Amino acid sequence: MKKLVLLLFTGLCMAGYAQERLTWNTFERLNFDEVYEPTTASWVQVPVWTEDLKKWDGKSVKITGYIIALDAVNAQYALSAFPFSSCFFCGAAGPESVLELDLKNTEKYLTDEVVTFKGILELNADPLKFPLTLKNASE
Repeated sequence: MKKLVLLLFTGLCMAGYAQERLTWNTFERLNFDEVYEPTTASWVQVPVWTEDLKKWDGKSVKITGYIIALDAVNAQYALSAFPFSSCFFCGAAGPESVLELDLKNTEKYLTDEVVTFKGILELNADPLKFPLTLKNASE
């Protein structure tokens, strides 16, 4: 009986600190408006956040994806729903299929390495940034 009570108590305590596991399908309905960005003199896509998507802003989450090196020397990476050959930069995927990693530690990763990260999800409205950022990201 003591073991059952201890197990139940431990499970309840851990549930309070657990992250929500997200899948890339969460963001597949994200729409974008095209706006002119004067600082770059170009048209850019600005995300249109629905109430369903806004509920994830600032939440602690886990998500699995493929590493895309933005600047491997300075440990700047993105996480993609697809491997490099099919990612947002190279293939037919949209910007909702990639998020910027703001890493807790400056670890090195290999392109196309599959990794699960946890962190705080941030929805970005700045057209010069990725629409999604995982802040304080760690494995």
